[in-house]
Amino acid sequence: MRLPIGDFTCRLLARRGALIEHDEHEATAILPPALASALEMAEYQRLTFGPRAVASSAQAIDYDSPLVDRFERLVEDLGRVAFVPALQLPLRRIDPETVMTGGISLTNGVIRDCRAESGYARYVGFFVQHELLADERISGMTEIWVNANTRSAPQLYGLSQTVLSARPDGESGTHAGADVPDDAAGMVADAWRLAASLARQAVEHRLQETFDSLRRRRERDFMRLRDYYETIDGEIRRRALRVLAKGDDGAASAEASRLEATARAYRDRVADLVDRYRARVRVRPLAALVCTLPVHHVTARFHRRSESRTVSFTWNPIDRAIEPPCCEACGIGTATVVLCDDRVHLLCPACHGRCPACGRTYCRACHAQCPRRHEAEKN
Repeated sequence: MRLPIGDFTCRLLARRGALIEHDEHEATAILPPALASALEMAEYQRLTFGPRAVASSAQAIDYDSPLVDRFERLVEDLGRVAFVPALQLPLRRIDPETVMTGGISLTNGVIRDCRAESGYARYVGFFVQHELLADERISGMTEIWVNANTRSAPQLYGLSQTVLSARPDGESGTHAGADVPDDAAGMVADAWRLAASLARQAVEHRLQETFDSLRRRRERDFMRLRDYYETIDGEIRRRALRVLAKGDDGAASAEASRLEATARAYRDRVADLVDRYRARVRVRPLAALVCTLPVHHVTARFHRRSESRTVSFTWNPIDRAIEPPCCEACGIGTATVVLCDDRVHLLCPACHGRCPACGRTYCRACHAQCPRRHEAEKN
């Protein structure tokens, strides 16, 4: 199976008229003169996509390659959204109560009246580019899927590969027979509002090791810097004590000036250190894939004290589980659900936490801040 970057490269070049012969980690391309000129490549070029490639004459391709940046010249006039017809996957029978209790962990309520009905659901998958700018540059691609109808965050591992493998190279971006809604742009925009939070969370998780490494290096350099200036500061203070004991006011004033200059230099170096390790992450959607799957629509009644609410979920044949709902406060997918007391909002544990000022637990979907008036209590 080709790596994603290799699959994309081969498909794009073939779409533009290149002849491609490829295996898992390498490809040989014969490019038309116009295409070779646009990409600043030779008309006959060998490409490698993985660490196992051994051809010394081949051009290595990864997400940071200059050639990938030049691919923008080829894709800028292509559509950003592709619609595909419903995939005909087998849909086995399920027990709604079993899949609900197995897929959702409800911490403070009761689930009743679970029912399931087979049907179809439309999913939107976003291909999201992330770029970390710090003392080094790291970039990559993340795939995020959402079910906008039920506000859920399915995993759908391998779905994009399943869809793409069913499409011959060079086929148009929108499949014949695909169900394209009249307001396709609005539908995709609504889905992105839900997917944006999921994309940020996925990118943060993917870059966690890099962030941890940055913190460790920053703390190491800070400790070295502090030890260096503490040594200088201590030496100046010892000299100042000696000249004060001798009653030399002029020398004492000079040492005091050195102390102030050392403190200023330390603060400036700390500011430089903070700037050096400042991390900026850019996340932007590149394209979207819309497809339809056969699913089970599962409805259940969620009870919290005297309040209750009917909620719809989806079971899909790829995850083979209830899709985790997105928190109605922060939008992050969560399989551990907490219900609010007033409107039975479905929340993640963090959005039903305690107020740091008064300790009261409150719903972040109902209130942007703690509803208790802390100023009035102080008075």
